[in-house]
Amino acid sequence: MARDTFTVEDVNPKHGFARLRPDSGEGLFNAPLYPEPESGAPPFQLRAGDRVTGQRRGQSVADVAWVSRVEPPYELVERMGELLAKLEPWELKVPATAMELAEHHWRDSREDPLRQELLSQLPTFFDWELSHPFKDAALLERLEAAMQPYLPGFAVKPLQGRNAFVLDPGSVEVEVGEGDWDAPATTFAPLLLRVNALLESAGAPVRWVPAENDWLLTPPGLAELLVLHGVLGPR
Repeated sequence: MARDTFTVEDVNPKHGFARLRPDSGEGLFNAPLYPEPESGAPPFQLRAGDRVTGQRRGQSVADVAWVSRVEPPYELVERMGELLAKLEPWELKVPATAMELAEHHWRDSREDPLRQELLSQLPTFFDWELSHPFKDAALLERLEAAMQPYLPGFAVKPLQGRNAFVLDPGSVEVEVGEGDWDAPATTFAPLLLRVNALLESAGAPVRWVPAENDWLLTPPGLAELLVLHGVLGPR
């Protein structure tokens, strides 16, 4: 079936479509904001100025494929380059260029290589790939293991019949929130806040930092850097 060539006129992320102007003919045609995953195309959304091909179907365009993509703003590329440079002292390696990271960020990529790579190198409190936190039998064991370099002998045990834990050394009791299946981080927040207080008292260089529906064990300065550059927190 014949394919036509189009230029992306504008995009509507709220409703998930783009408007395409054909090279031949008149009018605007609707297309999905993202090319179909089955096409093997990068997981980027369309941006105004992109050149694409596709098959007209009434007032829509299907089977969209890129001819060329406009580059992300130079300022964003610079910012990603600065972030990569600032990550080096923390010994965090990201196998991507500033241009690649900027394009993922600017096009609201369905993937996020920067976030994925950094989170793979930083300890997390939950292991979502293993199971939901409320069903994760190894959750407290991982917490204990992560604390040993900073708080030798640290241990945490649940108290039977109560929403509480006891921390050692010191037999410190910590009440936690009611279970929320959709937001388990809020349940464990009081526990990790208390652990952070112990880390601070011990002069440890790391803290448990909120990261969406999880917590990361990271130096506070690194966490601030990641928040500043949009790696942690809402995108």
